[in-house]
Amino acid sequence: MRLVCVSDTHGFHRRLTIPDGDVFICAGDFSMRAQMKHVIEFVNWVKSLPHPVKIVVAGNHDCYCEGNESFVKEEFFPVVFLNHESFTVNGVTFFGSPYSSAIHDPSDWCYDYPRWGERGERLWNSIRKNLISPDVLITHGPPYGIGDMVLFAHEGEDPHVGDHTLLKVVEDLQPKVHIYGHIHEGYGQYQHSTCSTKFYNVSTCNVDYRPVNPVTIIDLD
Repeated sequence: MRLVCVSDTHGFHRRLTIPDGDVFICAGDFSMRAQMKHVIEFVNWVKSLPHPVKIVVAGNHDCYCEGNESFVKEEFFPVVFLNHESFTVNGVTFFGSPYSSAIHDPSDWCYDYPRWGERGERLWNSIRKNLISPDVLITHGPPYGIGDMVLFAHEGEDPHVGDHTLLKVVEDLQPKVHIYGHIHEGYGQYQHSTCSTKFYNVSTCNVDYRPVNPVTIIDLD
């Protein structure tokens, strides 16, 4: 199964050349700060793609989606819009979530939460609690220490902004791949010594919000 993956396109999706594949995945931030018109425009673009299966999660910039998930799901259909939930096709289980730990606190973005605290622990532990063991994990935000380093951290702040609990859940469940974005500087493929999962930060835009990073292709064993 060939996965064709993007994230953090921030409105530049029509500039991209999207390769063929079995499943198209967007890991969030398809807009700069989405209003309904931006959601609908992106929906129409995704629907035009030829991939047999298309999966989208929102990100912290996709503000209209938060609180309007039922409407957004209907607009995207038959594209699969995952809001911290799973979907299985051809025997492969995908779990998609829009959440990310905030780079700075307080935050005025959506689908995020303070880096430390109970909310992040509750969100990511719910995957394990609900007995979901995905083959492909799609989150907008990264796990701690893997493609999550920001270039311009405030003095005294940890430049690694990923989530510790998310990393622990990945270590325990060991999906085949973990796909995410959010931190443009972290684009690339990673392996971690504590698990067999392959990690992919698939951010399309670089730190200057230019859509220069190649679309990521993953051939799932």
